[in-house]
Amino acid sequence: MQRDIPQETLSDLEGAHPTETLIAFLTVHHDNLAEPIRIVSDRFNYVRGDDLFTGIPFDVSLVNDDDQQPVTEVRVQNIDRRIGAALRAASGVATVELEICTSSDFDMGQDPRQEIGTADVIYRLTHYELRDVSADALEVSGRAALPDYASEPWPAITTTQARCPGLYFG
Repeated sequence: MQRDIPQETLSDLEGAHPTETLIAFLTVHHDNLAEPIRIVSDRFNYVRGDDLFTGIPFDVSLVNDDDQQPVTEVRVQNIDRRIGAALRAASGVATVELEICTSSDFDMGQDPRQEIGTADVIYRLTHYELRDVSADALEVSGRAALPDYASEPWPAITTTQARCPGLYFG
């Protein structure tokens, strides 16, 4: 998980009158979706790379940093009912990607907002599974966590002479 916040950005964000704002980009992938769901935590749409992110306010917390499995909560305002309907209709697990950038990487005078060069990502989550999804009239929410491999047998493959003949001599 990337947490590379440049010192000048950090100083600005912690200052009394910050000029920067943080913008979160959330992408939801699932095999049943024709195209990933892409939203941004602003009321304006953004173009990042070749992708259009729809402006729908949402909340996400940073991943816990303790001895437990890494997990975070995601809450999206149910402005566009297609998001909740798509996630409820999808069978299996969806994966999410979260990237947080600063407003200085975008031309804020355009609609949709355009990326200036390549935006620096200061926080990134990838390959997290979206679990416990619920949707009501106000919001769609769920937990994003890494896959749980605790129930996997260990070691999954044992070394035998038939499988690894080079390890056995004579």
